Amino acid sequence: MFSRLVLLLPGSVNYAKFDHFFQENDYIIAVDGGIEHSLPLNIEPNLWVGDFDSCKLESKTQFAHVPTEVFPTDKDLLDTEIALSKTKDLNVHECVMIGGMGGRLDHQLSLFMLLTNHPKLQFMHTDGETELYSLNNTIERTIKADSFKHVSIIPITTLEDVSISNVKWPLHNVILKPGKGFSISNEPTEKFIHYSQSKGLGWLVLTN
Repeated sequence: MFSRLVLLLPGSVNYAKFDHFFQENDYIIAVDGGIEHSLPLNIEPNLWVGDFDSCKLESKTQFAHVPTEVFPTDKDLLDTEIALSKTKDLNVHECVMIGGMGGRLDHQLSLFMLLTNHPKLQFMHTDGETELYSLNNTIERTIKADSFKHVSIIPITTLEDVSISNVKWPLHNVILKPGKGFSISNEPTEKFIHYSQSKGLGWLVLTN
């Protein structure tokens, strides 16, 4: 029985931030060139998926022992979407995406919007520097934030009854609409911040 789906995505990663991060019952999928994170992170993927257009040629030999699912380059889905389709079979409700930041903007925005197709799946997306946490309808989250300077709430849909504490500008039961800057660049004031809402989809973003 697995508790989390972990996706290794192509892109730069600060590996030092992942000491003691992985759990014994993680199901790890390397997405195309994301396989190259497995050695620095000292983990073994359960599966390797993609069209293999972003991985190094030597990786195909080096990781030939990892079970693969190969898809054509001309397809209607992102490789990450294909990996996320495994959540139904695994019966998991939490997904960690490692990497996938700082590359092509269209890919980054597509990853940002994946929450709309998986509204019940709790996401964390990080490259070891920035951390994004999904806000899924009725939710309460306590998040370690003392190593970050800024915390922002970014609505995808209208967020209702939003409350956030242990920040410079607390909010209590407010409505946040997409496209407004009201909830950008808050500042943590304690080791942990507390967040809750009753409705809507969005992201809580921690940056320096």
